[in-house]
Amino acid sequence: MLSFNKLTQPKSLLLIGAALIISAFLGWYGVTPTTNLVETDSLSSSPDYFITKVKVKEFDIDGRLIEELDADQTLHYTAKSKTLLESPNMERYSKSGHWSAKADKGVIDDGSNDILLTENARATKKYLQSEDIKLSADNIHYLDQNKSLTSYGNATLTSTQGETSAGKITTYINSEEVVMTGSVRGKYETIH
Repeated sequence: MLSFNKLTQPKSLLLIGAALIISAFLGWYGVTPTTNLVETDSLSSSPDYFITKVKVKEFDIDGRLIEELDADQTLHYTAKSKTLLESPNMERYSKSGHWSAKADKGVIDDGSNDILLTENARATKKYLQSEDIKLSADNIHYLDQNKSLTSYGNATLTSTQGETSAGKITTYINSEEVVMTGSVRGKYETIH
């Protein structure tokens, strides 16, 4: 049995003191909330990955090039299921011609082939059998399902016949059809 004299010896006091300090530290550490170096809010709004100098090419089953996408940078956000593009530049090829488009920014939703070009968006549609047309707008949305380009927000179509502005301008990749809605206005002069 331990006696009071043995407990008061310097070696025993040192061991008891160390045990009390360790117990106090573990008790304090156990109740202290876990902290991160970076706040959770800023982590949830940060991209889960980014890629710089992106160059993507898509080919059809016969090996023909059908689409190219270049961007200075892509930022993927899992929480938003989106990829943001910096300075995207794309080209799409078809049997009737091809179109190219670029903008300051772009967005691709996960699982989609649709691309929304924003901020200073411009597109040129080059036909094999007729004159080219140029679209410019705040936003140009490529919809893969119906192969169309829809321009809205200061939308303007420029061709050899003149310039037309509208609330929304939709052109289809595989045809020469153009649909304009919302305050359609035009200046029709020969532009050469």
